[in-house]
Amino acid sequence: MSTQYNAIRAPYDELRKGYLSIIERENVREAVAPYIKGAKVLELACGSGFYTTYLVEWGASRVLAADISSVMLEEAQRAVDSAGFGPKVTLLEADCGKPEEYAGGPFQVVVGGWILNYAANIEALTQTFRNIAINLEEGGVFIGVTPPPTNDPVAFYEAENRVRPAPRGSGLLVSHSTGTVEDGVTVHRHADTSAGVVDFDTYHLRRDTYERAARAAGLQGKFEWSTTKVPVDFLENPAGGASREELETYGTVPHYGILVISKD
Repeated sequence: MSTQYNAIRAPYDELRKGYLSIIERENVREAVAPYIKGAKVLELACGSGFYTTYLVEWGASRVLAADISSVMLEEAQRAVDSAGFGPKVTLLEADCGKPEEYAGGPFQVVVGGWILNYAANIEALTQTFRNIAINLEEGGVFIGVTPPPTNDPVAFYEAENRVRPAPRGSGLLVSHSTGTVEDGVTVHRHADTSAGVVDFDTYHLRRDTYERAARAAGLQGKFEWSTTKVPVDFLENPAGGASREELETYGTVPHYGILVISKD
């Protein structure tokens, strides 16, 4: 995973400037709002800092942001320094899919934007959830961005490519299931951006696998999903190249899920 993101950092960051990422960020802001004021936050798979500075803006007292890619972390450091948030943010190079107690923990909130989709099976997913659990204080909460919750990932990608076909796909990202694994499918994702081509591979495990893995890892509290929700004002006034036709499709075929789990 480190190698593929080291190679695509610039075009991936360009992709993350698009309207679908802006909508995703708004959905995450809404999900974390009840928990983040004054909280110590652990951000897993922070990448180049797409959420890092916003977590501080939204009210976090401290943020430890971890990622496996040194190239992504270098860009995240620039974003943090540019925002003037250096005193509140610590960056860490780490494999977030492996259980490890991080300095400064436990944390009241753990945020993981697109980390769970790198688990190839329930065993790997359980390990990632264990990393979340050991770094989360009792009563704390995990908020993650995931593939849409479904027990039929193959049918999901068929539907997504039917309603949002290439070359635009979902906010320029075109995804195809490329094979099956025991608990789901492998997925290849591609985008053509002004900064170059994005190509990377992930997994999409079945919905029931997520809850089984979380419970096995010790996360026994509430377990709630939501999916892509386009804000009304954005739907009424599309921006950034979005069309109302595309935006309306997310109501029936979402592009991502938002998962909230508490440690009780």
